[in-house]
Amino acid sequence: MLLALGAATSCDNDDDDDEPALTLQTFMQQATASDLFEIQTGQMAAQKGTMPEVRSYGDTLVKDHTMSSAEMMTLASQKNVTLSMTLPQEKAAKVTLLQNASGTAFDQQFSVMQVQAHEEAIELYEKADQDISDTQVQAFIDKTLPVLRMHLDEAKQLEDMTD
Repeated sequence: MLLALGAATSCDNDDDDDEPALTLQTFMQQATASDLFEIQTGQMAAQKGTMPEVRSYGDTLVKDHTMSSAEMMTLASQKNVTLSMTLPQEKAAKVTLLQNASGTAFDQQFSVMQVQAHEEAIELYEKADQDISDTQVQAFIDKTLPVLRMHLDEAKQLEDMTD
């Protein structure tokens, strides 16, 4: 009987893959890095994009992620969390790739990166939604997730258009 109980409880969290819980500080730092990446690449798209849809999407990213970044900074200040305003090396390398691209190649790379970046951001926010119980942070997540999902849908459309 104990074996059956052990087998039943060991399957409870299959989709967690034994990942450690996301801390408030880690979530805030990663979400800030995501916003910074979106703002920087959005600014590039608004300037360098060849397709009007890419330029418009870039403007949208800058506007929306500047807003969420400002909210995150306020939250971080209230929670005594220090945020880095420098991109992690992996994201900085992607920015460099985009800086060196032009024309339709830029539009294509930008679109692919946006799909990946927004999938990663949604995954981060969904994990934080499960792991973090702070009510202010929960409210921020609830407000931000639908915007990230909308951005992902738009990025996928752009990716199809630039293929």
